Amino acid sequence: MHKHFFITGGTGLVGKNLIPRLLKKFSGSTITLLVRGEDEEEAQERTRAIAREVTVEFGIPDAPQRINGMLGDVALDHCGLSQVQLERIVAETTHIVHGAATIRFDHPIDEARAINCGGTRRMLAMAHRCAERGRLERFVYIGSSSVSGKRSGMIYEHQLEMGQQFFNTYEQSKNESERIVRNAFDALPCTVFRPSIIIGDSRTGRTSSFNVIYIPLRLVYKGLLTYVPGTPDTLMDLVPIDWVDDAMVHILSQDASVGKVFHITAGPKRAARLDEVVVAAVRYFDARAPLRHPRTMEFVSKEEYDRRRAAMRGREEALMSQLDTLLPYVTVNRLFDSTNTDLFLEGSGIVFPLFKDYSDKIFEYCLKTNWGKLTD
Repeated sequence: MHKHFFITGGTGLVGKNLIPRLLKKFSGSTITLLVRGEDEEEAQERTRAIAREVTVEFGIPDAPQRINGMLGDVALDHCGLSQVQLERIVAETTHIVHGAATIRFDHPIDEARAINCGGTRRMLAMAHRCAERGRLERFVYIGSSSVSGKRSGMIYEHQLEMGQQFFNTYEQSKNESERIVRNAFDALPCTVFRPSIIIGDSRTGRTSSFNVIYIPLRLVYKGLLTYVPGTPDTLMDLVPIDWVDDAMVHILSQDASVGKVFHITAGPKRAARLDEVVVAAVRYFDARAPLRHPRTMEFVSKEEYDRRRAAMRGREEALMSQLDTLLPYVTVNRLFDSTNTDLFLEGSGIVFPLFKDYSDKIFEYCLKTNWGKLTD
């Protein structure tokens, strides 16, 4: 049967890199993207831009004919789609990939739920209609390893609500969204993916999202960051975007992945130590953009970090506030077990690249694009 994918979040880092891999994996498949925009014209131009990029970067000449877009938003009733559009999606779709979400940490919980939980419910409602037509093969939910919240130690794929508290409303709303999906496991062919800290392509360094570790990296580059909360051996579960999407496409193509949760993570044995990341960044920037005074880095406890933060004022406080998105990842040592993922990738040839082997590519891309401000 002809495969047709309906994708939310297709203009983001994960979704955009997923598109060419789906087109290659599923021969003859087509894709409809739910695209936000001021109007239909803007949505269509964003879709055409993605199709052009897929054609050039991934060598898929018929991408413009296989990718189309619809103006919409998961935060709106019926995702902002007309009845005619909904009927078309229900009639055509074999796979729904729901990746759209707000990734802001500072939303009030009601706003975070409205987008993340509300959007998930709307997409599941659409999936139920597709299933009633007998065409739905898979509902893929792209979640987050951050659903573990403030838990430390080993985190298993089957675990969700473990009485944990959360660092922010993003984590909490993604946890609640995953529960909504898992409640549908008995009725729909669902697969849940939980990526951890996604960074650039391991081969090129390329990324369109300069969040989380990219913010402190820029402060290190400028010589403005001289200490971080955490210990040198704190594990940073960094995953390059190419591996993330390669792994997800391979797994979702297997029937046995229905009804399972997969940590798309480095895991304890492959995660980078915090000092490994810091030392690599300092070394690279010192060699390419040396400062008058050598860059130094001190590791301090969360309590000491909070004490120093409380004493800051003005520009210094504003600079350090940029680290808030990083704190959940360096103040708790989370170890993500990836038994399901490792099992399904066995024999696939999809090998996890270690951070030390491609870190220079990440730093190089930061300098090349001035942290995304210049086009590459």
